[in-house]
Amino acid sequence: MPRARDGRLARLAAESTRRDSALDVDYSTLSAWHRVRAFVRDGLLRAGIDPECAAALRQGPAAGEMAELHTKTGDYTEPAGEAAAEHAGLAGEFRARIVGIARRFADGHQPDFASASLAELLAWCFYRRGSCDR
Repeated sequence: MPRARDGRLARLAAESTRRDSALDVDYSTLSAWHRVRAFVRDGLLRAGIDPECAAALRQGPAAGEMAELHTKTGDYTEPAGEAAAEHAGLAGEFRARIVGIARRFADGHQPDFASASLAELLAWCFYRRGSCDR
């Protein structure tokens, strides 16, 4: 009997861990979307551009989803150990791509705000602030 009970407990623990991991990934994704859109919206306002003209800001996860997920997960904690190393690697790859896009704006070119992707708008905002390598 103890062996069967231990097996059931192990399965329940594994199930709980998978569910928690999925919620952490969902929360991280929604949190990133929210932060990027807020940064881009602020950058457009600072440049005197109406954020409503940027279709990319209206796409993606809604703020309601973010609030709903926050109540499910509580406070998010950064990944640790192996997950943190993978997270840092992905962040470096993302940064390199944004810097590559930002270099297109070195000649003063501006994106078409109505059709630009969120990545292009983010790169443009970083470039305007001088945060990207040139």
